[in-house]
Amino acid sequence: MKILHLSHAMVWGGNEQQLIDLIPELENLGITNTVFCFKKSAMYQYCLKNNIRHISITKKSTYSINLAFKLNKIIEDNSIDIIHMHTSNSVGTFLLFQIIFNKKIGSVFSKKGISDSSSSFSKIKYNFKKIDQFICVSKAVQENFSKILSSQNKLKLNLVYDGINLNRLNSNSSYNIRKELKLDDNVFIIGSIANHSKAKDLNTLIKAIYELTNNLKEKNIFCFQIGGHSSLTKNYNTDIEKLNLKKYIKLVGHKKNASSYLSQFNCLCFSSVREGLPLSILEGFHAKIPIISTKAGGIPEVIFDGENGSLVDVHDYKMLAEKIKKLVYSNELRKKFIINGKKTLENKFTNKICAMNTLSVYKKTIEN
Repeated sequence: MKILHLSHAMVWGGNEQQLIDLIPELENLGITNTVFCFKKSAMYQYCLKNNIRHISITKKSTYSINLAFKLNKIIEDNSIDIIHMHTSNSVGTFLLFQIIFNKKIGSVFSKKGISDSSSSFSKIKYNFKKIDQFICVSKAVQENFSKILSSQNKLKLNLVYDGINLNRLNSNSSYNIRKELKLDDNVFIIGSIANHSKAKDLNTLIKAIYELTNNLKEKNIFCFQIGGHSSLTKNYNTDIEKLNLKKYIKLVGHKKNASSYLSQFNCLCFSSVREGLPLSILEGFHAKIPIISTKAGGIPEVIFDGENGSLVDVHDYKMLAEKIKKLVYSNELRKKFIINGKKTLENKFTNKICAMNTLSVYKKTIEN
């Protein structure tokens, strides 16, 4: 079986990492994989560096006729059985390609995130009858996505949880947080890995740090926040300064291989309002870090409150602060979360399990 993976992404994120984690295990199952991406994209650079089979062209718009013709040639030259779309834009390109060529070929789209709204055109695009199967990374994503699907396309929904490649994870970073920031050994480091977007709601995290240091009088903490900056960053920094939190939190920006910092955290914190299923949680389990998160999207399908981590309601910065403080003083609770988190990862969220479930969807696509 030959799969062409379509990714229009130019930057690196969780979706791109998941695709890269998936490919080695699909190969082990006898699948031949080729990644179709744009030159100068992060995906192209990764494939080039790591000798992953790929085909790349100069970036073109989603509905470029030239791109549709190029896609058709790739499919014919490589005898592709299934097109697996990993980004929303790639669905648009597939739609145009099929309007022009009306090709008999299997197709799968992976829906990773939760949308707060959908345009009329999105509804038309995702209800295109030539999309054979959909993969949703969590029940929350599946429920949200099904709202814009026709009754016929709802029958094509499949739940396949993301899984990580444990072999790629490096828990060592040359950057020593305590040394570089001159933090005492007894300072409790709260880690955060989230790009500066509305969905990640870093306002709630900042408020939680204020609640901890001022109202709960917990001064022996520091929040190390990793994530790509955006137009929201200026407001975050303004709030940090107004609340006199500069000695308690630092927005360090994007870090290559962010997971390598995990082993230096005393806990990992998520304050999101929307999530599909963050890979950082699975990476945190692997790094043996206790996790505290809001109940956003698919997160409650991975974290079970009080068992393998702590959960709080979305926007509830006061409870987030309380749960962090509880972890600071409970070595027993931290150990419990670490042990159970590792079990959760190994039993349900490895790339081997993900690949087997993805193959089942591919087989269903071929049969149909």
